[in-house]
Amino acid sequence: MLDILRSLLISFLTVTVLLPVVRYALRRMAPAHHAPAITEDESKFIQKQEWKLMFFYYFFSCVLGVFCAGSLSLLSSIINMPTGTDLYLLTPNFEAMFAPGLLLGLILAFLPLRLVQQTLLGQEYELYQTYLQHQEGHKSLRTYGFLLSFLLLLALVLAFFAMRWHVTIAAEKLTITNLLLQERTYSMQQIESIRYLGKEGEYLIMLHDKTLINTTYLKPVNLDIIALLSQNSGKTVIR
Repeated sequence: MLDILRSLLISFLTVTVLLPVVRYALRRMAPAHHAPAITEDESKFIQKQEWKLMFFYYFFSCVLGVFCAGSLSLLSSIINMPTGTDLYLLTPNFEAMFAPGLLLGLILAFLPLRLVQQTLLGQEYELYQTYLQHQEGHKSLRTYGFLLSFLLLLALVLAFFAMRWHVTIAAEKLTITNLLLQERTYSMQQIESIRYLGKEGEYLIMLHDKTLINTTYLKPVNLDIIALLSQNSGKTVIR
């Protein structure tokens, strides 16, 4: 839960800090020479309205981030199919997929925000468009479209590799597939220790080469799996 809250805080601070930087860059690349003038009072009023838009953007980001994280976790269970000799398949859970899901949510949130923007601003919508021309230049929409398309493609690639991380467990071995689709197979006797982390389903498994498997970010992890690992490796669970 703390990891999720930390990811939310970092993402929101990042967006808040980067938005003025992006606007400055856009304004320098394509200044709006012929945009209608706006007064200082109108500018301050629109800046207050932007906080309302920012609130809804964060709201859409959270909703879409949660949805994407759950969807990625589900898809990971589908695309990583166990072989005939595997007894268990452990795939990334919601918590593991929250970071790539949130990244997708932050990008996709611009779509519903764009759809409801005019409704939220009401009569100030035209004034807001004029304000944007002053802040971002006259080619900002095209630049945003290209930038968001690139970020969406990058987020999808990262999400794909994140989904491919999984662990398969057979009677006498376990296989770890990392984010780069590299497989490493260990016998049960190569398990050095199994440590209980204090919550149901959360264990830290250390292998002979110091590789760690933190089941906090895997699903499903039940007592049958831990009992099999403990029995076949000869290691008792450390509490």
